[in-house]
Amino acid sequence: MSTPNFIAITGANCPAASRQGALEEMAHFAQECRENGAVRVTYGSVISGRHPGALVFVQFFDDLTGFEGVMNMIPKSSAYSRMINNYAVAPFSRNLFRGKPIEFEPKLEPMPKYLMLTRAHRKSLEEADMLGLLNKTASVFKASGAQTMRMGQVLTGSDLGTYMLGVTYPDMSAIEKTYDALSNNTDYGNLISGVEVDMRSITKIAGIL
Repeated sequence: MSTPNFIAITGANCPAASRQGALEEMAHFAQECRENGAVRVTYGSVISGRHPGALVFVQFFDDLTGFEGVMNMIPKSSAYSRMINNYAVAPFSRNLFRGKPIEFEPKLEPMPKYLMLTRAHRKSLEEADMLGLLNKTASVFKASGAQTMRMGQVLTGSDLGTYMLGVTYPDMSAIEKTYDALSNNTDYGNLISGVEVDMRSITKIAGIL
């Protein structure tokens, strides 16, 4: 699977009592997004991090025409309308990212269960050096059980210029194994010392389309 050129991540609040119904509607909405320009969609709910209980909706696009197609579809979407009106879903952020190249061969089966999102901005590293160090650690992520690994830089939205790393896993033990291995990795140490991480969250994946 090639690196997506653009990634859109939407966060939304949702009452706990209506979260399951909202997630079911997100499945219908994801299908509509695929039919109108998104090449892949991942969605779920945050279980740890800055916005516990929030819903997360991640879309991948080959170009901004695809993003435009989805934005034009939203006002006509009955699934989106039901999420807002029936389940009190309230979006609070939508960031658009430009994809950055990561040398990682994805493993999409079985369906990943968790998505780890890490946001950071460069402190002392140039972008090329940062990406170089990240690519050197990709094999550690892979060997520890990570299934996909993608990075993007904020193009529009909040926290302009920051970077978001998204890594999916089959279970919590793979996350634990990954960070145990990274703690002893020199390249990862150099990477972390050259950036400032200001957010890390885990989303339980409800669906991938």
